[in-house]
Amino acid sequence: MLRLYWFHTKRILRGKEELFWALIFPLVMATLFYASFGSGVDLEEMNAIPVAAVRGENVAFTSFLQAMDGDTLAVQEMEEGQALLALSEGEIDGIFYCEKEPSLTVVGTQLPESILGALLEGYLQNASMLEEIGKTHPLKLPAAIAAMSDSQSFIQNVTTQGNVLDNNLTYFFGLIGMACLFGAFMGLTSAMNLRADQSALAARRSVAPTHRRTMVVSELLAAFTIQFFNICILLLYLHFALGISFGEKWYLLLPVCILGSVTGVAYGIFLGSLHLSEGYKTACLVGSSLLMSFLAGMMFANMKDIVAHHAPFLSKINPAALIADAFYSISVYENPSRYLENLALLAIIALVLVTVSFVRLGRERYDSL
Repeated sequence: MLRLYWFHTKRILRGKEELFWALIFPLVMATLFYASFGSGVDLEEMNAIPVAAVRGENVAFTSFLQAMDGDTLAVQEMEEGQALLALSEGEIDGIFYCEKEPSLTVVGTQLPESILGALLEGYLQNASMLEEIGKTHPLKLPAAIAAMSDSQSFIQNVTTQGNVLDNNLTYFFGLIGMACLFGAFMGLTSAMNLRADQSALAARRSVAPTHRRTMVVSELLAAFTIQFFNICILLLYLHFALGISFGEKWYLLLPVCILGSVTGVAYGIFLGSLHLSEGYKTACLVGSSLLMSFLAGMMFANMKDIVAHHAPFLSKINPAALIADAFYSISVYENPSRYLENLALLAIIALVLVTVSFVRLGRERYDSL
């Protein structure tokens, strides 16, 4: 067993394609993610957003915009036609109409437009609140106005451990889930080297006196070992090179990495045990891994929450989502129940894949080669 394990380990390390997808590709993606949006969005470092204000009868809203002019907004008073032209040419990010019912016109859906929409929504909510106070408790209206005038942002996204919460961590957690699943490339190659009908090496190995299940176990252990170290390298790169924080309890990451690596390798061996051509297996591996990573939030941060809300069963059987959610639980929650639930589901998926793969490959027999 040890000799086979060492032989398979050396063979996998020589496989440039498998190592590229399991190690190099996730490192490149992590670097691109960091280059695109860093480890977070610092609103304090943003420049004032250029906007146009079209005068109307709402003096209060005009005063509100003037108060925001400076650090948050760069307000320019314009006629409507001039403002629309400036908006179409990209000189401003939005147009505020100071009518009786204030409104906003934007052409994009990026962060500046979202901030402008939030400002308008906040003003409308405060105006509605003041109107209600004026009707029910008119004597308290001056105090309410003073409190709103002096209001500042006292809210900050933090974890339960007191660390500042980076909303972009979801992308990196989804990336880790994808990296674990990409261990399936090594598992697929290992399975192909056990299928005598699809590999010359496997045909020679099939006539060896070694028991087939011993071969399967040694292949699985070798691929798992390398994949586990690949994931550890990725985490070290994310933390020390890119500054991504995973919280203070690093030891809780190890069970997730172990189960994630086993699941990825077992998934590849499972696909390799199917009676399909190598091209179909590879296409199925790539397509399914990317789909599961997408549903885990790697391409769209809110996707994992959308799936968990509308299709909870799908999120429970998606290894990438479970891995991402386990990392999220470590970084955000002190209550271990969610973390342990993710580990339990990952263990069940890994056990099922390993068992099915072990049985299918261990029972393979050939009449002739």
